[in-house]
Amino acid sequence: MFDRLKCALTISAAALVLAILAASAFAQTDDEIRALVAKAGEAKDYPEAGYVAVFEKIDVTVEETGLAHYRRHTLTKILTDGGALAKAALRFDYDPASNFIDVESIRIFRKGGAVESVDLAGVRDLFAPASMIYWGARMKVAQLPRLAPGDAVEVKTYKKGFEIAYLASGEGGGAAGAAGASSAAVPGADETTAAGDERYIPPMRGSFYDVVYFQDAYPIEAKRYDLHMPKDKPIRYRVYNGSLFSAQSFDDKGTHYSWWIENVPALVEEPRSAEAPDIVPKLVLATLSSWEEKSRWFAAIHDTIYKDNPEIKKLVKDLTAGLKTDVDKVAELQHWSAQEIRYSGVSMGKGEGYTHHPGTMSYADRCGVCKDKAGMLITLMRTAGYDVWPALTMAGARVEEVPADQFNHSVVAWRHRDGTFTMLDPTWVPYSTELWSSAEQEQNYVIGTPEGEGLMITPYSPPEKHVLKAVSRGAVDKDGNLAGTLHIEGTNYMDQRMRRWLGTHKRDDLRAYVEGWLAAISPDVEVTKLAIGDPLDFKKQFALDVTYRVPRYAVAAGGTLDFASPAWKLGFGRTPLLTAASVIDLEKRELPLFIWNTQAYECDEAISLPAKMKARDLSKESSKKGEYAAYSMERNVAGASVTNKGVVLVKRRTIPAGDYPEFRGILKEAGDYATRRVIFEREGGSR
Repeated sequence: MFDRLKCALTISAAALVLAILAASAFAQTDDEIRALVAKAGEAKDYPEAGYVAVFEKIDVTVEETGLAHYRRHTLTKILTDGGALAKAALRFDYDPASNFIDVESIRIFRKGGAVESVDLAGVRDLFAPASMIYWGARMKVAQLPRLAPGDAVEVKTYKKGFEIAYLASGEGGGAAGAAGASSAAVPGADETTAAGDERYIPPMRGSFYDVVYFQDAYPIEAKRYDLHMPKDKPIRYRVYNGSLFSAQSFDDKGTHYSWWIENVPALVEEPRSAEAPDIVPKLVLATLSSWEEKSRWFAAIHDTIYKDNPEIKKLVKDLTAGLKTDVDKVAELQHWSAQEIRYSGVSMGKGEGYTHHPGTMSYADRCGVCKDKAGMLITLMRTAGYDVWPALTMAGARVEEVPADQFNHSVVAWRHRDGTFTMLDPTWVPYSTELWSSAEQEQNYVIGTPEGEGLMITPYSPPEKHVLKAVSRGAVDKDGNLAGTLHIEGTNYMDQRMRRWLGTHKRDDLRAYVEGWLAAISPDVEVTKLAIGDPLDFKKQFALDVTYRVPRYAVAAGGTLDFASPAWKLGFGRTPLLTAASVIDLEKRELPLFIWNTQAYECDEAISLPAKMKARDLSKESSKKGEYAAYSMERNVAGASVTNKGVVLVKRRTIPAGDYPEFRGILKEAGDYATRRVIFEREGGSR
């Protein structure tokens, strides 16, 4: 995939020469821009792309305080009518509390040679669309004149400030935006005075970090990132998922770093792929010396956040009354935080986005985002006498060794007397018997403590711990009609999935929802009886019990019955029960497959038949083992019934592209055997 990416060069005289040559890719005069647009090619050169980035240049200057000034210069060539529509309006997101942006110029280089400046008086400053998180985010929107293939759009912006990593926008540094600064300010605010700049200085005063992505959903001819650091302010950096050209120089003012890349293909779009930060070439840099330094700071800013009050003290006493073990008490406190604090983010003003709300505030509001659910749990647990601390993690992607903010989620760390930690997550465990969701296995995190903690990772959780078991009993009569029952229950993460799928579903629509699952058995299925457990009773395993019937399920002709296993068809059908079976349509992949969790799907089935029936070519067993998947199945006839038993194991949540064919082959082989139709014939011929 990255065979077109240029290899990295060491900092040397040769690199400096290349830096001079690379500068030609970032034109300054109008004639140079026209030449680059002409050289960029046409739609035929970029299959399926609506536009191409002729160049993207980000120039960053950092002050001693950590305040960052971003100047961005981009040139985009329109290739198709669809690309013209996609670029008909430009959007620049920002958070007025921490950053500011100015759209300096927008020009259109027409295919015929004319240059048209867009009137910036028409740029609108609006509230950004929001859902579930309402922190006052805004956006500047510029409507462009009608574009056509062959036109090119040049944009220059200036911005200053910082941005919380998980709020980064595309205007930052690439595929997911830079995690170092964002954009504009409240209309009318004083953005130029020293006092006005104070809010743009990062919370860790004097520090700076950035994460820059060098590949996106569209092709890029050239991209460059220049960084100007003050004298005596060293920076750590590393390139991941590929390589970049690089150069470094210095003078009396400080150090100048450059990284760039050329001829980058568009990022392939594939379903269920790993997150872009784990795939695309990226630069991660930070002035922090270590994660321990970040850990100590994160603990310090929450020093007074977790105070309780009489109401919270009474709540803790009531929740833990009669419970004997610490695990039971902590589970009860976490369930309250998970279930009773509704996920809805409201702003507390200064510090929003990187600090927890006070526990008393979350208790009163009964709402918040992940950090506030975590803060509520810490407040409850500290009130109960536990040693517990805030933590940061990245759900769905890696956190690299360079200590730049790469987090999108806040969780809780319970420290035991021996110094070990148990991780807790009240955001991801509503309706769960787990203290930590197993969809967050092998996930990096940093705990905030006064002593300072390094980068850690949660352990692997094997599929045998997360079993979804289908117990199927049924009978096929001489006319092929099937009457059956299903008992489905899960352990650990799969128990949570069952509670969420069924326990939170509208009760008046639950039968139709379950019939949608059972349509994998037959589109003619009819549910005659349905029962589910209590999704909030965590002392009992949650289960689904279904009684159903399917007319003419088996093909009945000439004294034979021809049908396949209902329970295996349910697992390998388009249902959520065995997720991996429904995400292997592609024959091969260029990107890793990411399915969040390990899982086992287990089948225990017995289907009775009319008397004096015998199987024709039963194919009694099949099995296969691999690094990422495995299965073992058997089929037997005992008396007047056929039994199907076995298990399918999904052993990893990330399957590398190179290992995907084997993974897919094992699951397809398992599905072919499991759902193979078996013919039973009456002894002595037809009826």
